[in-house]
Amino acid sequence: MSVLRKSSLRDYWSLRLIIHTPYAVSAGMSRDRYHTLLTMFHLNNNNAKTARGQPSYDSLFIIRPVIDTLITKLQDVYTPEEQLTIDKAICPFRGCIFFCVHIKGKPHKYGIKMFELCKAKSSYIYNLDIYTGAHPTNSEHKTAFSVVDRLCDKIKGKGHCV
Repeated sequence: MSVLRKSSLRDYWSLRLIIHTPYAVSAGMSRDRYHTLLTMFHLNNNNAKTARGQPSYDSLFIIRPVIDTLITKLQDVYTPEEQLTIDKAICPFRGCIFFCVHIKGKPHKYGIKMFELCKAKSSYIYNLDIYTGAHPTNSEHKTAFSVVDRLCDKIKGKGHCV
């Protein structure tokens, strides 16, 4: 919620002197109002969500509009050149999701694995694919070739990707 870390969301509105945060109270929003807004905030229509195990299931359905907008904006700003690379990255995360990965020996051992199509010299991300585990119906969905194929889909035939 802020730079100041509290053990629970409720503590930001606490009046106890040891954990009191004047900003939360001075912002003019009560704790109950904030919780109500937080529970009603949606980025996608939950009624259109497909059940897990179905062929069209998307693990990232809830935040898919944000991801799609981000990728569109990244691609609008940059026109790819000849030297591109595909890299994997870990977004640090310790929450409760089934596709969280553990990679021993990395600075961030737990997180969300992403594959990124980047400019080789500056590492500017042109496209990305978030690893969400094995695909329920297509066993070849997460192979190296299919990841490269999906990342290069927008620039195929332009001399950049095979």
